[in-house]
Amino acid sequence: MAGLFNLTLVSFFGLYTIADERAVDRSEATGEFDPSQLLPRSVALWLVAHASIALLIVLDVVGIALFVRARRRRRTAA
Repeated sequence: MAGLFNLTLVSFFGLYTIADERAVDRSEATGEFDPSQLLPRSVALWLVAHASIALLIVLDVVGIALFVRARRRRRTAA
């Protein structure tokens, strides 16, 4: 289940990054900057994308720490 969650968030971040880069390239393609070609609500999307990756990293670190702790307790109890 955690692997699916990781895959989903990494995919979201990757797709957002690709879409944002293409939108910026498209807005600069005419030689002038055209803000109408940018993603709508790009600041909010940027915040959500980066917050999701940060949350993913934190949750993975906590999950690994809990796994290691539980494994050590089993070894000492046995």
